[in-house]
Amino acid sequence: MSDHIRSFIAVPISPEVREQLRAAQDELRRADADVKWVAPENFHITLKFLGGVTPDRLEETWKSVVAALAGTGRFTMRFRGAGAFPSPNRPRVIWAGVSEGADDLAALAARVEEACAGCGFPSEERPFRAHLTLGRARRPAPSASLRAAIEALADRDLGEVEVARVQLMRSQLTPSGAIYQVLQEHTLAQEARYAAEED
Repeated sequence: MSDHIRSFIAVPISPEVREQLRAAQDELRRADADVKWVAPENFHITLKFLGGVTPDRLEETWKSVVAALAGTGRFTMRFRGAGAFPSPNRPRVIWAGVSEGADDLAALAARVEEACAGCGFPSEERPFRAHLTLGRARRPAPSASLRAAIEALADRDLGEVEVARVQLMRSQLTPSGAIYQVLQEHTLAQEARYAAEED
């Protein structure tokens, strides 16, 4: 597996919004330390996790993704509120939610998913839910203070991002946490060209 690259496709987050998300994460961190929190420099929205992939297959897959995104326009995404999967009472993943732009993000993820499926990657069984992971609980039952902190952030405005880029990322696992590296980047169109082609 040494020649395989652990990789995923993601939407990056602006430094300004990353800071707002970090501040919200700090509030949650003060409520419960028994959570593995994502390093703020690693904040992103995953569109598709690929796993370990050979360099040749990764290059082929990325070309297919770029072709699938041709003509896809930029859009605005707003983070609002915190929550947990499967629920705040049994949190496994603690997240920041997406309000404005969630449908556009889901459509973007669907194009990426279709391109990856065409390259032999298994399709996701669960529907895409727009979110940014803040942390993962180390135990199934949270403290009452963590539940309260999540509820306190339920409707907090956490900032707006222009989704203008999609990135192919490498993930290297280390004892101190994951290290991410941008391998490739695709810039979305200023306006969605496919809509104009239908007229």
